[in-house]
This record gives sequence, structure tokens and C-alpha cells, in this order.
Amino acid sequence: MVRGRLGPRGAAVMGSGGPAPAAWQPAEGLSGRFEGRAAFDAQLQYFLQNAAAQGWRQIIVADADFADWAWGSADAVELLHQWARQGGQMTVLAHRFDRLVQRHPRWVQWRRTWDHRLQCRRLLSRDVAQVPSALWSPQWAVQRLDVARCVGVASAERSAIVPLGERLQEWIRSASTPDFAATVLGL
Repeated sequence: MVRGRLGPRGAAVMGSGGPAPAAWQPAEGLSGRFEGRAAFDAQLQYFLQNAAAQGWRQIIVADADFADWAWGSADAVELLHQWARQGGQMTVLAHRFDRLVQRHPRWVQWRRTWDHRLQCRRLLSRDVAQVPSALWSPQWAVQRLDVARCVGVASAERSAIVPLGERLQEWIRSASTPDFAATVLGL
């Protein structure tokens, strides 16, 4: 379960359709609007907990540089290990990876261990403001709409998950290139 209290609640901006096809449903109070660093960190932790517990097969994460994500905590990395052991695939989209390397060495080590489960891609957009900040799976989506204030929405509704997934897939197909190799080979 997520530790801490999430910020103010509001109507889910991402949509209001039917539930995701999986039997999993979010804990009470975690779907909808969130605000603040602690609320975003709680959403990230909740996402990872459920990805590991439910064995989510596909995850896409996106951010300009992941500098302010809680990727480097021992708890987050352990949850990522648990998830990866089940055979899922993760795509990581970023405008740049250098800050991720500097701020989250545990995540970088995890990335090296599980390279066969990850695809890291650099986003080609020159406008960093256009880069989405999101966690996505077919079961649950979290998107920061205002990165500076950590204001966003989280939802298990198909009307939220499908459009965000399509947008991220479009970034993968047409606006990104492979980057951030787990190892650098030399001659």
C-alpha cells in the first residue's frame, strides 16, 4: 500500500469511460487528480507495487530527464526487480539521460542487470515542454500535466489509458531513437 496522503482530489481530467479490461482496480482515493511531490512519489510507488504484484507485461515511462523521479530508492529498485523477474517489457523515453545517470545510480545498475527487459529511447523533440511525464501500462496510467508543481491525474479508465498509450507509442515510432546503452563496447 502507498505510504503518505495524496493531495487534493478532483475529477479525472484524463477521461471517464469504462474500467480497464484487467480485473485489477486501483485502491480507493488513488484515481483522479493529484498534486505535489509527495503525491507524485506515492503514485510512482503505487504503480511499481502493482506492476510487480500483478505482473504487468508492458510499461512505458516518459519524462524529460527523470531527475525528480523517485527511481533511486531501494524500495523502487526492489519493486522493479520483482516486476522484471516476471518477464515484462519496459520502454523508457527521455529527452536526455545524463541526469538519470547522475541522480539514480541504483536504477542505472538495475537497468544494466535487466537490459534485456528494457528499451531506452531518446526523444527527438527540441521543445522539452512537449515531452510527456507519464507512467503507462494497459492497466493504469499516471500523467503529470504540470511538471513543476507535480500536478497530474491517475486513472484505470480505458478512456484515459488508451489515448495516452497511443500518444506514447507515436513518440516511440516517429519521434525517438535508441539511446542509453546498458554497456558501451569499444574496439
